[in-house]
Formats: sequence, structure tokens, C-alpha cells
Amino acid sequence: MPEEQEMMDFSEYPKTVTLRNKTEIVIRPMRRDDRDRLHVFFKNLPARDRRYFKHDVTQREVITNWCQELDYDRVLPILAIIEKDGVEKVVADATLHTESHGWSTHVAKIRTVIAPKYLKKGLGKILLRELYDRAVMRGIQKIQAEVRDDNTDAIALLKRLGFKKEAVFKKHAMDQKGRLHDMIVLYDDLSDLWKKMDDLNIDSDFHLLP
Repeated sequence: MPEEQEMMDFSEYPKTVTLRNKTEIVIRPMRRDDRDRLHVFFKNLPARDRRYFKHDVTQREVITNWCQELDYDRVLPILAIIEKDGVEKVVADATLHTESHGWSTHVAKIRTVIAPKYLKKGLGKILLRELYDRAVMRGIQKIQAEVRDDNTDAIALLKRLGFKKEAVFKKHAMDQKGRLHDMIVLYDDLSDLWKKMDDLNIDSDFHLLP
């Protein structure tokens, strides 16, 4: 395990939060033993939600690699979990992607993925708040989003949140059917992002490419 990972203070986890419908959810960083739970979560997502991912998240090997190569200094995954009859089930995954070295250490990417059953219940905002707090701790100032040009819902939401288009990579992304798409890069200031979420009362799931 990298030295930076050992130094991080995760003593506040696990946290128990209550959604609007009174459902109790536990949130905590992803662990290596979450592989099977995470694979089931991604496999059960609707196909329309999985189509914008860079990787085929239905493949166990993809999830295995994520769990085996955990490096919280580079990618911090926060899971939302419910427990029933002693069995834990992942219902959401939110990740903060950062750079530990170089000229982009002040920039991060954020992704949230929530099971359809748990949308519009306040979970999205809870998870984004966790990522926001962790980003502030790391000195993050800007949030970057990379979105395929056909992901119109995400683009519309990002613009509502104040994101501005900074670059377009032509035919940079290939979908699962082999079709090429432009990749749009958008940025927003971290402080502005949270203020905008509060102003708009945003509680929505949107997929930013991991």
C-alpha cells in the first residue's frame, strides 16, 4: 500500500446517513474485498447508464483491477452501502480523481454513479459533499469533466452547474459499437460548483467518465 494511502485520515468512516425516505445508508472508502459487491452493482445498472463508461464495467476483470490497484492518493472511491440480513450491497459509487505530482495537482475529476432505485432521495448530494470535502482537504481548486458529445443529459446538467467548455477532442472516444465521438472537456471552480448545487437544489446522478 502506498505511503500516502497509510497517512490519510479515514477515521470518520464508516458514516451512517439517512435518506429522505428514511433509508439508512453507510458510506465509506472502497476496500479490496468490495470486488464482488461492486461488480454486482455495475452489472445491474441499466445498459443506458453504462454506455458512457470508458471500460466495460460488466467484466469482472475490470472491477478486479480497480480493487487490486487501490491508490487513494490517485483515485478515492466512496461507496454507499445498505445492509440487509447481514449482507452488504453497493447502491452508489462516487470517485475523486486527482494527480499527486505535476502541474495539475490543483485539478480533480469527479464521478458519481447511483442505482436507479436510490436516485432523487438525497444520496447524490451526500456523496458529492463527501468528495467536495476531500477535494478541499487536498487543495483542489478546479473540477474537470470529460464528456462524450452524445451524453447530452450530462452536458446539460454540467452547464447548469456552471461548467464551461474548454476543449474538444475530435473523434477521441469510441463507444461499444465502435462509433467515434468527440470528447468535450469542461471545467468549473470547486467553490462555485458547490454554491451552484445549493442554489439549484441539485440532487441528480450524472456520469463523468472514470
